Amino acid sequence: MPEEGFYNGPMQSRPIEAQKRAVFEARLLEKAIVPNSLGRLGELAVRLALIKEGPLTAPVHLLFASDHGITEEGVTHSPREITAQQCRSFAQGGGACSLFCRLGGIEQRVIDVGVDYLFDEGEAIIDYKVRRGTRNFLYERAMTEAECRSAMEAGRRCTRDAISDGCDVIIFGEMGVGNTTSASAIASALLDRDPSQVTGKGSGLSDAELEGKVAVIRRSLTVHRERSPLGVLEAFGGFEIAAIVGGILEAAANGVVIIIDGVPVSAAALIAQRIDRAVTDSLICAHRSAMTGHDLILEALGCPPPLLDLSMQLGEGTGALAAWPLVRLASHLLTDLTSFEEAGVTDSTRILQARGLL
Repeated sequence: MPEEGFYNGPMQSRPIEAQKRAVFEARLLEKAIVPNSLGRLGELAVRLALIKEGPLTAPVHLLFASDHGITEEGVTHSPREITAQQCRSFAQGGGACSLFCRLGGIEQRVIDVGVDYLFDEGEAIIDYKVRRGTRNFLYERAMTEAECRSAMEAGRRCTRDAISDGCDVIIFGEMGVGNTTSASAIASALLDRDPSQVTGKGSGLSDAELEGKVAVIRRSLTVHRERSPLGVLEAFGGFEIAAIVGGILEAAANGVVIIIDGVPVSAAALIAQRIDRAVTDSLICAHRSAMTGHDLILEALGCPPPLLDLSMQLGEGTGALAAWPLVRLASHLLTDLTSFEEAGVTDSTRILQARGLL
């Protein structure tokens, strides 16, 4: 059950009805293809139908951004101002995530929940700023209980707005210098793993610098010993991660397909799942990041294997955006692929069933 006092929206995701799976699997066997010849694409079609039946046509990319106090410890080469600069670039159609959105027909919304910069009112950036960056979690909690609640509520509201506008797929993305350190600390705390197992080089650290990053996380875990999902989020999380947690809970509760990206978004999904286990049923794992520890987070989430394995580690939601064409295609299979009867083709499924081969 969810912890009280943090989240006032609908908590429990719609339970997937087991009997529906058999119906959708049988429907796929009626299609004019060799049974099971679509492999994991066919499995994806069934999983999508269990979340939301019918073709998916209206994806929205919600990109949440925030700065991180832990950057004071030298865990990244990237200067803090890059977060604001990238947000402005995304809002103007720049960057990889914006390109992927344009090519994929995906609406993009950039949301400031904690950037250490005040954007002009005329900029296409949605303002839900909680604070100008989190605190340095090596010495104190990254955020207060009230701040965590506010960030989660921002994610919930942005998700609800997208759903009200007709969205049926949400692709979460993030921007925040230092957020892989935050995500790795979350994963280490929730998975009870040494930080070295779940911490990558981020923006190109050397081996020695990576050791320093791991040491910072290891020390912070002794400072913050709370291991409840929301306690971990308060202690280590970025505001963008908290917003994604709220967004995932809201999307799952409303039966919307959720495509998750790399380490920061997956860490948020892990927290959301610990709050509401039924969230898992709505998740589509887009890709296997090259970042250390992503495999362990995906394993803990318990979803089917990720759709792509392209050694990506950019973030921004780009891995999930790259997977969208496959998700879109799979969502059409049960409705738009012709059946044996419609195509006037001999039913190979019945032949195999008659011979006991299916």
